Amino acid sequence: MAEFINIHTHKTDSLNINIFNIKYNEKIDYKLCSFGLHPWDIDKCNVNNYLNKLNNLCKNNKIAAVGEIGIDRVINTSVDIQKDIYIKQVAIAEKYNLPVIIHCVKAYSDFFEILKKHTPKTPMIFHGYNSNLQTAEKLIEKKCFLSFGQQLLTNKKLQEVFKQIPVNNIFFETDNSIEKIENIYKKAAEIYQINIDNLKTQIFSNFANIFKSDLLFKYNAK
Repeated sequence: MAEFINIHTHKTDSLNINIFNIKYNEKIDYKLCSFGLHPWDIDKCNVNNYLNKLNNLCKNNKIAAVGEIGIDRVINTSVDIQKDIYIKQVAIAEKYNLPVIIHCVKAYSDFFEILKKHTPKTPMIFHGYNSNLQTAEKLIEKKCFLSFGQQLLTNKKLQEVFKQIPVNNIFFETDNSIEKIENIYKKAAEIYQINIDNLKTQIFSNFANIFKSDLLFKYNAK
């Protein structure tokens, strides 16, 4: 039976397969990690140092994904600066064939503008998806994946959107919440009206299709 996959978390959990997000000065003690310059941190760091570290981590096969990176229109940092740094990080992800985990707040139009000019070959995962069906369909047309978190448990509008999204375009996450990933899977299976084991198998397949083939070996190795 496939394990539960948590595509984006800030908390450790040894019982499932987790992509653990690390910060600049954090030691990589975890088996599967993501790393990237979050838009919230742009004004707090040396961007070139961050990009160099990201490149080195990718080059040395230390991380499973680039992220979370993206655009956030609620913060004060210039959107143009955010776009520039996002594009540079996607280029690094493409260079090393790594998936990208995307942070997007009120900025889907910005992403669609970028995607018109260049659709990356590397998989794009929009984490914590909480927008409408039209936006979801446009992202799926671009071969993007959508990751759902704890809001799926209680947000009725999101549940209606979720039930219309193909299961081969989704992932699940806990992000920074204390919610168990199992509970999100259970709710998703209920919405889809499918067996939870079948759902786990499909998400595992999604994971295997877009992440490097040696990741599960790395995960199981001691």
